[in-house]
Amino acid sequence: MADDQKPKFNPKRKSDLLTASKVLQRVLGNGKSALSDQFLRWKIWRFWPGIVGATLAKYCEPVGYERGRLYIWVKSSARMQEIRFFEETLREKVNEHVGSNWVRYIRFTLDRHGVPNAEEMSPQFKKFMDIGDPPAE
Repeated sequence: MADDQKPKFNPKRKSDLLTASKVLQRVLGNGKSALSDQFLRWKIWRFWPGIVGATLAKYCEPVGYERGRLYIWVKSSARMQEIRFFEETLREKVNEHVGSNWVRYIRFTLDRHGVPNAEEMSPQFKKFMDIGDPPAE
């Protein structure tokens, strides 16, 4: 290729390149695979207080997702009965956060198995996710 045919460097042109974490977030966040479903569930858990409010977040957390059904752990059976009144509101808020009709049903459970633990996440993983700490309410 001759010197006059090489593309010229333009310092004003912004790069269209994305970081690896941004590419993975886009791929995993598209909601078209089982892996992306779990990625979205993890992001919902991470920002749960901002999605449902700090008061409600004290008593429940998302613990699983499968085929349009979000499983939410509730602190006690009495709270579960109370939170059932907010089921439709929870579904709408989660879907609004995700940007699609991702959750079609909500199932409440007293089984805490599967609730992620923020203290167990490494700083490198938080940086990879490019999310930092969840917003305070």
